Amino acid sequence: MNDIKKKHFLYWILPLAVLIPLITMYFSGVKWAMELVCPTVNWELGIVENLQLFVLLLIFIDSLRGFRYKEPMIEKLALGFLSLFTLFIFLEEIDYGLHYVQYFTGESNTLFRDLTGAKNLHNLGNNARLFKRPFYPLMALLFIIGPLVVDRIKNEYIRFFIPSKIIIVTAIITIFSYLVPRLLVDWQIFPDGGFKKNIGEFSELMMYYIFFLYLKELIFERGPLFKRKEQSMA
Repeated sequence: MNDIKKKHFLYWILPLAVLIPLITMYFSGVKWAMELVCPTVNWELGIVENLQLFVLLLIFIDSLRGFRYKEPMIEKLALGFLSLFTLFIFLEEIDYGLHYVQYFTGESNTLFRDLTGAKNLHNLGNNARLFKRPFYPLMALLFIIGPLVVDRIKNEYIRFFIPSKIIIVTAIITIFSYLVPRLLVDWQIFPDGGFKKNIGEFSELMMYYIFFLYLKELIFERGPLFKRKEQSMA
């Protein structure tokens, strides 16, 4: 598969090939299909949630690979921090193992819960909204506005962090992955398949995926930022 075909596959064909069946199953009214996407025993054990975990693991692995691949220390430090942050998000998503412990043992105790009294941090108070709120303007700036105006930007440092234009398509899919399920529920076109207030799980999967694509570009498709700058000044 050449680079152009690979880009098209990763940036829009694969996301649509995953999202369309999942959303269709979720709203199908077919019990087994709905259970696969959003199990009644615990929706966090379903396909959508586990795909989120899979993408987070891919980000974590690429961060570690990038740590070894990149030479400038500042880039190594950034990727080291990113790997730790991704691990934190992964642990938050699995409630530090709580829903697996509950499913397999019927118990509700984990080390994190014993130490903190909570199952995770992002569901304490208004933390979930506070965590997500900065990402929406960041995504709009980075994945839509940035690629559209990159040709007008002269600063090499800024241009380095702007992704390829095809990621705009992925960003649009991300927006629709939230709007379509939300509107289908709010307008009562189809009954909710079980996520209820967490209907944004489809878009959360896409948010992780678009950052996965972005990270791959920065690590594996571009040379070291500071060496590039030094060479251009030589």
